[in-house]
Amino acid sequence: MLGLAFPPSAVGPLCLIAYVPFLYAIVTQSQNWSRGKALVLTYLMFFIYHASSNWWISSWQEQTDPFLFLSGILLALFHPFFLALPFWILIYIHKKLGSIVTLAISPFAIAGFEWLHGQTDASYPWLTTGYSLINTPLAQAADLIGVYGLTFLIVTTNTAITWYLLCNYNGKGSTSNSSGSNNKTSKKPLYALTVFMLVWVAYGVYREQSLNSGDKQTTQSTQTSKSSLSPTETRSPLKVALVQPNEDPWNKWADPREQVNKHLQLTNAAIRANPDVDLVVWSETAIPYVIMDRSFADDWRVIRDWVDSSHFSLLTGFAQRVVYAPQTAPPSARHSEADASVRFDTFNAALLAIPNQPHVQVHQKSMLTPFAERLPFADQLSFGMKWIEWGVGISAWGKGLTRIPLNGSSAHLKNASIGPIICIESIYPEVARDFVNNGATVLCVITNDAWYNGTSGPRQHYCIAQMRAIEQRRWLFRVGNSGVTGIIDARGKSVTEIQPEIPGVCVGVVEQSTEKTVYSYIGNLLPETSFYITCLIALFARFPLFIRKMQVRTNQ
Repeated sequence: MLGLAFPPSAVGPLCLIAYVPFLYAIVTQSQNWSRGKALVLTYLMFFIYHASSNWWISSWQEQTDPFLFLSGILLALFHPFFLALPFWILIYIHKKLGSIVTLAISPFAIAGFEWLHGQTDASYPWLTTGYSLINTPLAQAADLIGVYGLTFLIVTTNTAITWYLLCNYNGKGSTSNSSGSNNKTSKKPLYALTVFMLVWVAYGVYREQSLNSGDKQTTQSTQTSKSSLSPTETRSPLKVALVQPNEDPWNKWADPREQVNKHLQLTNAAIRANPDVDLVVWSETAIPYVIMDRSFADDWRVIRDWVDSSHFSLLTGFAQRVVYAPQTAPPSARHSEADASVRFDTFNAALLAIPNQPHVQVHQKSMLTPFAERLPFADQLSFGMKWIEWGVGISAWGKGLTRIPLNGSSAHLKNASIGPIICIESIYPEVARDFVNNGATVLCVITNDAWYNGTSGPRQHYCIAQMRAIEQRRWLFRVGNSGVTGIIDARGKSVTEIQPEIPGVCVGVVEQSTEKTVYSYIGNLLPETSFYITCLIALFARFPLFIRKMQVRTNQ
């Protein structure tokens, strides 16, 4: 059921009961499970979850790079171990402390370990349970507790249902209590769940309506257009042109100048129809080479002159090479082939070029796809960097260290402060939160999901961006090489999109905001605390055994 509920599913609320069968099995049967059986059952559960939700990650296309395909297969084999970890702990707690403690700690364990899963270079928190509620009013609570907090609420609901079943039925399905008094007591979980859900739904509906002023905003697209709802903010909006070139991801690196020219042609056509655009946005690595290096000075001058002669600014993905001063390079930095003493890194980056402002602002991608883009813990395992250089594009990227918004001026971009999120950075709530806490008034996601055309992957990625908009209550515009390209409002609703997998430009208005949500302030306090509580309970479950061993040693 977890796989059926995961976006872009139309039955996302299934997640509210998806954990019930396994939780019920833990509290009624796991006492008799061997360690091997517990490992196998839990692993199989999450292997099916991963395979049904994330099967597309190997890029099942004819031109797929063998390294990318193999890494997807390995992810499918090993990722379930990380997802299963909190359930192994719950099984252990149940054997030591019983059913009531196990059910009580379940929301803390699952939410806490989902948070932990996103905290290292080897992390991949794509399958976070809370995403299943996107496009429902229940997702609006993310502005208080984030997506991991939604997982906490989801598991709390599952736990309450499991508690109700445990109070009313034994393992054979017969009623466990026959007296009226016991039956009344057994309904307490149902009453508690009803109140809990009413409060949760009421908050979601209230937040959706409070952010909806009822005014219609007209958006335009070269392909399609939809009306949108303006929020209550009164700051000057931005008019953006989002360019979707639909380049072949396997061939785009062969002639990068041709790709740049295609972007220029699409942009110029859109600007002629929409001369009041403030910002043009190109996708991740839309300029797929180190165009700002001296060796490509003529190419950069063409882009620079084009922006300077226009009235709009340009935000685009590009490859940035940084040469380090002597003795300042990280251990994972590359050596120049011409001079081994010269150390450098190439970054998957985004730049903001503003007319007649020579300084170009840059954000370097700070969270990289494990193995596909960078070896996890590369500074500690620098000897393995060459192992992951695959056959398409630039692999072994450098890792950015800051998350500072790209800022406009009063003359350009209406003093907007843009939080540029590059591809997989969008699955980490901390990235968007850092940008907002550093002053971002709007968020932007640029990506290249064309490796996964024809699958649910690009739409899943778009749904994740919707969650980032809810958590921070920021309008977010998203540009994909082949889609999904569109604008998302502060409620997480998709305002306008253009059809994926064909070239086009989406033109629309994006509202700015300087307000911060509760989640912006407190971050992942709930799931982080939940993780530590789970660890303490697990240690407590082990502690009586430790005491008994100490008593034996003392007696001896």
